[in-house]
This record gives sequence, C-alpha cells and structure tokens, in this order.
Amino acid sequence: MRKQALLPGLLGIAVAVLLGSGPAYAQLRLIPEAARRVYEALPDLPLENVYTPINPNDGGPTLEEDTLVRRMMVYHLQVAGRSPTDRFDWQLTLADYFDANEPIIAQRYPGADRLTVNPYAQDKAVVQSLNRQQRQALLEALVLAFGGDPNPTPLYIPTDGDPAPTRPTPEPMKPLLLPGSGSADLLRP
Repeated sequence: MRKQALLPGLLGIAVAVLLGSGPAYAQLRLIPEAARRVYEALPDLPLENVYTPINPNDGGPTLEEDTLVRRMMVYHLQVAGRSPTDRFDWQLTLADYFDANEPIIAQRYPGADRLTVNPYAQDKAVVQSLNRQQRQALLEALVLAFGGDPNPTPLYIPTDGDPAPTRPTPEPMKPLLLPGSGSADLLRP
C-alpha cells in the first residue's frame, strides 16, 4: 500500500525531469536562436552541418540547425554545465577544444549518439584552426548571443603602491554570562 502512495509522487518527479523543467531546459530552447546570432556576427565561421543522422525521424535538430556552434553550445550548457552568459566559462569551453582544460569525452559530445559520424574530431579541428582574433570574436559572439557582457569590468585589485586601508582595532569581547540553573523558569508566563 505504501508503494502505491509513493508511485504518483515519483512519477511526477520523473516527468518533470524528463520534460526538462527549470532554467537549463529554457537555455537549451534558446540555442537555435543563439546559434543563428553567432553565425550572423561571424558569417565566415564554418557551419559544419554535413553529418547524417542515424534516424532522421528522431526529433533532433535539422541538418541546417545542427551546426558547430549549436554543438558547442549544447556541450557548454549540458555536458560541461557552464553558464551561458559568463565570458570566463566560454573561455574554459574553448580551452576544452584545445585539450588545455577538461578533456572532452568523444562519446558524450553532442551528436555522437545520433549522427552516423561523431562530429567531435572535426569540430575540434575547426576550433583549433581559428586564429586568435577569430577565437576572440567567437568568444564575444557566444557571450552576446545569450545576453551576457562580453567585456565585464575587471575587479579592483590594489597595486603594491596603494596603502592598505587601516582598520580600527576591535575592542576585546566581554565574556558571555551563561544563565544559571533554574533560569528557564523565568520564561514561564
């Protein structure tokens, strides 16, 4: 009987997880529009949408939508679990493509399980072929596509020449007076 009562609750949680409620799902729904914005800003960036799906009726993105930038965004958000608006997180993602940060596991790369050829190796080669200016432009376009600030203001870090602010010396703390026995009776009405 107890198992039957638990079943609807667990079923509701499973449906919510599978349907993707929450901010991560909302971000994934924005990917096609965000990818389009990146390609508008960088028309020379390769699309890399030449892969054939294993099952064309699987409900995945169309060939036109399944681009290098889309796969980068899915990797960044879903696989790496990083913020879409943080410039530093996008720098980490680009570093992943250079094997300079976290290794990208080819079997977990977006498209690996639904395309006839895993696009990871070619996507990695394309990103590595970009020069520094192209990578900086891609980084800025990715941040802007999700509404982030591509040039955040740096934190203030005082130089050695700046005197450290002086803080007043705190007064010594007075010892706490612990209540004696029977003090709880004082709380009665």
